Amino acid sequence: MPGERILFVDDEEQIRKLLSTWLTRHGYDVTMANDGWEALKAIRAKAPDLVITDVNMPNMNGLELTRRMRADHRTARIPVIMLSARKQADDVLSGYAEGADEYVPKPVEMAVLEAKIEVLIKRFRTTKGDGATKRGGNVILFLHGKGGVGCTMLAVNAAVALAATTIYRVTLLDLNLEFGNAPMLMNLTSLRTLADLAENAHEQLDEATFGTYLEQDRSGVRVLAGCDLPERAELVTVPAVQQAIDLLQKQSDYVIVDAPASFSQHILAVLDAADAAVIVTAAHLPSLKATKQTLEVLEKLSFPTERTVLVVNRTSAAGVEMDHVARFFNRKPDVVVPHTEAADDAADRGRPLSVLHPDSAASKVIRDLAARIAVAAPAGR
Repeated sequence: MPGERILFVDDEEQIRKLLSTWLTRHGYDVTMANDGWEALKAIRAKAPDLVITDVNMPNMNGLELTRRMRADHRTARIPVIMLSARKQADDVLSGYAEGADEYVPKPVEMAVLEAKIEVLIKRFRTTKGDGATKRGGNVILFLHGKGGVGCTMLAVNAAVALAATTIYRVTLLDLNLEFGNAPMLMNLTSLRTLADLAENAHEQLDEATFGTYLEQDRSGVRVLAGCDLPERAELVTVPAVQQAIDLLQKQSDYVIVDAPASFSQHILAVLDAADAAVIVTAAHLPSLKATKQTLEVLEKLSFPTERTVLVVNRTSAAGVEMDHVARFFNRKPDVVVPHTEAADDAADRGRPLSVLHPDSAASKVIRDLAARIAVAAPAGR
């Protein structure tokens, strides 16, 4: 598709000139780099629609360049074609293992390269979208700056409250990869997780196969667990998270994502797709301070304030008064969840609070939180 931006990376000047000339004649906007370091600088300056890179280069080779691109939420989706004179199966597999989309041996057959470029750019444009067309359901990211504030409990119960309307299809993604508790709070045992999805590395995944990774709760919420064992958390790559979000959006009106106290690349990838962010804190100074820093990070990332919902969860009977909290944040909390010992009872019994104790004051406020989410990010918008 002429006019698309291609970054070509090769340490041999003659090859750079030959291939860049050919690409330019075919209508592509070509940028060149001598090695992986130069390529990363070029990508950060202006993201291309596709990268063609040699494997063997000084300073940083094509494998390392691809590895770094796939580890960054901003570049993880950009298609990569690797060029190399090394045609052994192990070398080809190494390229694919680092995240290359295609592998073209040298000397390059231009007709083959042209076909691969067109297919990958078309796929990239479909994945990226045009910025105006909604790809599916709304993504709601539950964030917190410090543990122990009940973020997972609120994410689970908000999902259940949204599903209870019987209007919305709701899924829950647990991104607490090492020590996720969302399935446990719904008394679910996940046979397949996001780690399995990443390990199996499906390029094309139909809805039926993807459905085998989800567990259905009796409330109607479907759950995708992050990991079954802490040591398998490293299997979950940024592209795997992006793929899961894409697929969940296609099948849901709301995708609730329970995040750890982190702004890792995984969470930033979700934030890229998020329609609203629910920031959960407790009414205690350490949590309030961490939450203020979380809000500052969101501001630096240019996440719209009007799409944030600030929730104070009273995890104990004591704590800072709400007028002090409002002055601390220079904004009133949108939702204040009252302290209730029923939350511990629900957790110990492995069922959502709003299901076991629907008439509790906390459950009623959580239903208000679900309603606020629906207002902040209306389904079908």
